[in-house]
Amino acid sequence: MLSVQLKNGEYLTIGENIVVQVYQTGQGFRVAVEAPRDVPIVRGEVLERTGNRPACIHEEPRRGKPGFKRSARAG
Repeated sequence: MLSVQLKNGEYLTIGENIVVQVYQTGQGFRVAVEAPRDVPIVRGEVLERTGNRPACIHEEPRRGKPGFKRSARAG
């Protein structure tokens, strides 16, 4: 699997007729894909509803509010 880091506005091509571009918005980033109509493009969350997940997908650590740990008090 190829893994690349793209900056705002940069793009990559797949073959001769697929272009993937990353661009930044106020809330984060978006990915634009230009491909022939006969090439299926499916969001990962939709694909995973069927129980399928490509083996090459990297797991990203979830970012959220840190959990609080309770400490035992001596009593």
